[in-house]
Parts: sequence; structure tokens; C-alpha cells
Amino acid sequence: DEVIAFDWRNNTDTVCPVVWVGKAHVNVCHGLPDDEAGWPVRVLKDGIADGVPYKDMLITAEHCLFFKDRFVPVRMLVNGVSIFYDKSITSYDYYHVETEQHSVITADGMLTESYLDTGNRSSFRQEGKIATMCGAVKSWQNDAGAPLNVERSFVEPLYRALEWRETCHAAHASGSHSPVIMSELTSDPDLYLVTETGATIRAIRHEGLTYSFMLPPKTSFVRLISKADRPCDVIGPFVDDRRLMGVAVGEVTVIGKSQKRSISVHLQTTKPEGWHTDMGWQGAAWTNGNALLPLTGAQSRDGMTLLSITVLSAGPYLVGQKKSRMKTSA
Repeated sequence: DEVIAFDWRNNTDTVCPVVWVGKAHVNVCHGLPDDEAGWPVRVLKDGIADGVPYKDMLITAEHCLFFKDRFVPVRMLVNGVSIFYDKSITSYDYYHVETEQHSVITADGMLTESYLDTGNRSSFRQEGKIATMCGAVKSWQNDAGAPLNVERSFVEPLYRALEWRETCHAAHASGSHSPVIMSELTSDPDLYLVTETGATIRAIRHEGLTYSFMLPPKTSFVRLISKADRPCDVIGPFVDDRRLMGVAVGEVTVIGKSQKRSISVHLQTTKPEGWHTDMGWQGAAWTNGNALLPLTGAQSRDGMTLLSITVLSAGPYLVGQKKSRMKTSA
């Protein structure tokens, strides 16, 4: 079979033979964020432009659409109205079509992508008699039919344009603009500690950036528990950062009866569990909302110890979201 591909460099159509078609099955994993759970994304008819797509389009969250000579994952354009996760579908099959070279092809009137084997071919199956394909794994950098662009500076204007298009359509239909529902945010991290015994310790004092906690004798580690959210949820899906961000911790000090010692393990290149390693912030490290802080060699054995933690940044967080929960023992 052959498909029509769009040669965006020369603004013309070309014919490409189909070299492979794969089929995969998805069962939605409830409890995960929408973009990771497996919900299909529905792009409503005319949601991109008049006649684009020419009927409702269903694709997976990571599948790319083509705008301005660039591919963009559809999850970054979900606005909840014209592009949304269809939660009426919890189990489904989906198909991917591969051309000899990764291409811009058309589906339901929308420019999208053919299959690019970045290492997940084994997750698909084929019907009938087939020959196993063992080609080299490809990459977006070297083998894509067009560049992948997930930068906020490129994606947010697309998101806003599609959002505005839907707002204008709704206003035209109803005679007034639909109200924009904004998520309620807070900057309070609700920071507390959990000890190795499972005891919860709240701060005895919070002044400015500094939180002070009293620790029981012989405490060898604690966990820093706080609210945590993903920038893509708090700011918008056009931000390609899906890490849980808790609090940014700077200086940590343990004060006992006769000693004062700084803790810097969270600032080292190799960090304990629950700390992000690639933030590029000198003198601070972000937690994921549940971070291990070893106190070996700094804890008091004959009395209470004061733990002082400097939080350089926190939030914003979505109000009503659950905290990150991980194991509470080493």
C-alpha cells in the first residue's frame, strides 16, 4: 500500500510505500496522571481549523501533530474542550503505520506522523505471516521527518491559539464568552518530617525560609514530606516538565547540645532517594515531595536534636491534590 506524505520542505505531496503496520492494545491504568494513564486523546471535528480534522480524531497522548514545520505531542495541546482525554474509553486497540522514512502523513484531515521506531516496536503485534524486523533503533534527533519541538516558547502560542479558537466558537454559539475556570493554587508546602520509626514531626518554628524541627535521640534519617505537583499540571500542558516538584532545599543544619553540623548530602552529585538530580541550581536541590535525608554522624545520642532546613522555593501547588507518597523506611 501507499500513502500520501507531505514534503514540508518543498511544500508538496509525495507518495510513500507502507513498510509496516503495527497494532497494540491499551488498558487504561487508573490512578496515574491523565497523560500517563493511557487515556486516548480526542481532537474534536474542526478543533484545529475548519475541516481539520474533518471528523473526531482519536490518538494516543504521545502521538504528534504537525504545526509550522514541527511535530508536537498532542498531550501538550490538551485544553479540556476541543482537545481532551476521552475517559469513556478504558480499553482499545491502536495502530501505527510506518513508511520507509519517518514522514508527515494525513489522518482525518490532520497532518500527523508516521511511525518512528525509537525502541518500542516489540510492543506492537502484526496479523498474519510476517518477517521479524530487526532494524536499528532510531532517534528524533537523527531520523525524524521533521523536528520535534516541545519548547514552551513554541508550544504555548499554539495552545493559546487553539484555546482562543474554541472560546470564540463557544461565544458565537451562545452569544457570550464561556467563563474560564482557573485552578486554585497555594504556595504552602505543608512541610513535615517522617522518622525511621514512622513518627510524624511538625515544625516547632517557621521563620522566613527556615523550618526548625526537634528530632528524637538516635534519629538516623528522616523523610521530608511536602505537597508536590508537576509543572505541566500547575502551569499548563504546554510545559514539557512532568516531574513531581516538592520543595527546593538549601542549607540543612543539625544542632545538638555540643555540636552544630551541616548536612550536604542532598547537594552532592549522587543524591539520596527522592531528590531531583538535574535542576542546575547551585546550592539547592528539589525534592519530589518525599525525599530521604540521612543524618548519619550528625544525630544526638543523649538528647533531642534541632534540625534546621532552609526552603528556597516551594510551589505553587494545586489545592486539594494528594501529597507524593513513597515508602517511609530505608
